[in-house]
Amino acid sequence: MKSSRDAERLGAREGLYPRALGVRFVFLPRTLRQVHGRAGRQRYVGEGQVERGHGLIAGLMARVARLPKAHNGPIEVEIDAGPRGETWTRRFGKSTMRSRLIERDGLVLERLWPMRFAFVLDLDGEIADAAASGTLPLDNGASVTVSSPVMPLATPMHGPDDPGLSWRLVRVRLLGVPLPASWFSGMRAREFERDGRYHFEVGAQLPVVGLLVRYRGWLEVAE
Repeated sequence: MKSSRDAERLGAREGLYPRALGVRFVFLPRTLRQVHGRAGRQRYVGEGQVERGHGLIAGLMARVARLPKAHNGPIEVEIDAGPRGETWTRRFGKSTMRSRLIERDGLVLERLWPMRFAFVLDLDGEIADAAASGTLPLDNGASVTVSSPVMPLATPMHGPDDPGLSWRLVRVRLLGVPLPASWFSGMRAREFERDGRYHFEVGAQLPVVGLLVRYRGWLEVAE
């Protein structure tokens, strides 16, 4: 495909995120390219906070999905990236959350037992602003004039200046059974770079049930 050839020409590595983003991958901030462009097993450490929802139903659903418990302190993320997908193991204190991610038809599919989510990745922050103007900067100070293949897929869900990615939920299945995506309109996920660090923010809440989990933090990413 043309986007794959363009990505290879501009230096994007083969992998889940380069396949999902195409040529747009090379315009991500350094820390996001490194986290999502490395093959094999990588380990990152940092700090994070987890807030869990209250109530019987919220607690039950969080347990079924194996969401992390409330936490404020050191975190560890291990990514095992191979040609067929990636396994992410997130450790928040004594809680461990593991999920499996694959790319299919430009979507990122995440399996968090017993649920499977399908996401579109959108360029966000300063990256999206630059893309909208038709010009994107490169690390060496040069710039590239871009056309529609590298434009954001939709208006980003968030409006911060920090450059990064928003995860836009488009489909949900529970044990293979489709669920209304509108039930999960309160799910938000974003990755971005701030002060040279990789940051993340994730939140999930359901109508009536309320908050399930919200977690955020940063990771140190070496050159």
